Amino acid sequence: MNRRLIAVLVLFDINWALAVFGQQDTLLWQALTTLAMVACARGWRLGGLAIAAIGMAFDGLLIQQQVLSLTGSPVAMPIHLALLWVGFGLTLAACHQRLPRSPWALALVGGIIGALGYFLGVQFGALQLAPTTALGVIIIGVGWAALFPLCRALFTTVSPIAHGR
Repeated sequence: MNRRLIAVLVLFDINWALAVFGQQDTLLWQALTTLAMVACARGWRLGGLAIAAIGMAFDGLLIQQQVLSLTGSPVAMPIHLALLWVGFGLTLAACHQRLPRSPWALALVGGIIGALGYFLGVQFGALQLAPTTALGVIIIGVGWAALFPLCRALFTTVSPIAHGR
């Protein structure tokens, strides 16, 4: 593993903790962490931002359909969540070569990781899922099982454009 990839992974863990535990109270630190990730993500930026846009759209849909609710019940994407999505997109783009090649395996990884991330958010009090936590986790897991292979395809398409190929 190269140093840039390790830096992105460590910075994402910090970004996630700031978003979950600090939410709006740690925006400055989260913004600085996200900027550091962008600086480390040379070559992965365009793909990472495309993946972030997919995540933000999915969360927007979950908020609109009242499957996902956040502290303070925002009707729009809160800034700390948007910064978290930028960090996640950059992290997924940075790790794309280490992800499974099979779309089925990738769907399984996406479903498990996606469901686990939101479940932990519920456990730490950062969000609520409806109609029940279990059903919300299943809905999100199925959604990310479908979206992870799409993110891989998108990154594979966008990456050559970013590198002028």
